[in-house]
Amino acid sequence: MLAATLRYSVAGYNTHPLLLLLALLGFTVFFYVIYYRFAHPLSKYPGPYLACLTNWWKVYHTFRLDLHEAVLLLHEKYGSVVRIGPNDLHFWGPEALAPIYKAGRSMPKTEFYDSFTTFNPNLFGTTDDDQHALRRRQLSHGFSMISAREMEPIIDYHMGILRKKLDQCAKTGQVFDLKEYLGACILDGLGEMAFARSFDSQSTESPAVSNAIRDHILLACSIGQLPLQSLTKAAIAWSPIPWIRRLIQSRQQLKQQCAECVDYRISHPSDRKDLLHSLIKAKDPDTGAELTRLDINTEAFAMLVAGSHSTTGTLGMLFYNLFRNPAALREVTAEIDSHLLMLNPDQPSYSFDNLESMEHVVACVRENFRMDPVFTMTLWRRVTNPDGVQIGDNLIPQGTNVCIMNYVLHHNPDIWGKDQNTYNPSRWLDPEAKNNSPYLIPFSIGHRMCIGRNVATMEIYKMVTTLLRNYRFAPVFPGKKQSLRSSGIGELEGELLVRVSKRGNDSG
Repeated sequence: MLAATLRYSVAGYNTHPLLLLLALLGFTVFFYVIYYRFAHPLSKYPGPYLACLTNWWKVYHTFRLDLHEAVLLLHEKYGSVVRIGPNDLHFWGPEALAPIYKAGRSMPKTEFYDSFTTFNPNLFGTTDDDQHALRRRQLSHGFSMISAREMEPIIDYHMGILRKKLDQCAKTGQVFDLKEYLGACILDGLGEMAFARSFDSQSTESPAVSNAIRDHILLACSIGQLPLQSLTKAAIAWSPIPWIRRLIQSRQQLKQQCAECVDYRISHPSDRKDLLHSLIKAKDPDTGAELTRLDINTEAFAMLVAGSHSTTGTLGMLFYNLFRNPAALREVTAEIDSHLLMLNPDQPSYSFDNLESMEHVVACVRENFRMDPVFTMTLWRRVTNPDGVQIGDNLIPQGTNVCIMNYVLHHNPDIWGKDQNTYNPSRWLDPEAKNNSPYLIPFSIGHRMCIGRNVATMEIYKMVTTLLRNYRFAPVFPGKKQSLRSSGIGELEGELLVRVSKRGNDSG
């Protein structure tokens, strides 16, 4: 009887249920592989074998912090279009920019952006074009260059703290991590602008908030690459694996901290000019609609995460590239010396006025944006036109996800020449450089371009000119070359160890 209950007849043969299940599973896998490898509309495009079957190829390289490099290697091997997911195509050439990122509603954002939601979808994460347009109108004034200049005293205050730390290091001759010092200064400044409070990272030297931001970005970019996000989020919420628990806890800690800061600021009104003040006062110029408290929490959280980490990563890579290229460092320092007097003890940094008029400074910053853009996310768009969309020589079918990472575009030798992998600021001093300017997209492109670029630009130029004019750095490099490591928003791999000395009035 027991044997009879464990077996049943199929087409006249006695078959064990487990064997039948394995057979069905085997046939399903077989036909899945055959379809996605040979019969899928994207099967003609080259790429890793695993990537045509599953999105886990992207997740794997996201966790390795080298997706940007892995995709670049694919293009160098296969050409202008590569398949990096079952339904995902990545492009290399500039002809892909306009069709993907300037096509408006016909190329909407994909579910990738949903993974960044903490409170509600923010300006960056929302896939609703109407909501994005409304929020952009509400926030545009608060992120204008005029508003950014009003927040310059906040940046100056925290740069003053940084300079006191550098002065102390100059006295003692100690070796320190410049990347860590820069990151703490930027984080405290953005914290005060976004939340009306500093995280005191410079005084406590605690990396807790910075680490939590890294965890949030890694979690979001990993989940975003996978289908069935709701199921994935539910599954990892119950995961017993310690490092996954850490990523989830980091996000929750940041979310709670943000809500507490916003609640305090709203309950203690102030006319102090900062990003949070701009959010509280923000209105749609067309309808007068204001942000709710939940909206304010949502956008403040996004400003802190993206604003601090991307600016910190950019500055770390910029100083690293200058230190490894002494000729460029000498040229940019000489130009800064010729334009700026040394700061008095009561001056924390230089005013942003006219800092962008120095051509060597601009060239160094732009070449850093090209060589190591820290915002390396796969900003996916979906083809919705039933007839598909023409991108270069390729007719891309409806339903395909498409993107072009700025890191990959910025290393295309057809645009930048054979020295595309070399930090060479002089390329931007060539009169013909303006022809390549449209292909330099560190802040993305189109109507979804980063709204915080004015604040970031001001911080970068103020930091570079202030530090190079008033200090001399002696880098302590490790044996191997350090690279950009990125889960979506990147930074210099490892530490940026230096010694520092104060410069004299002779500019030497």
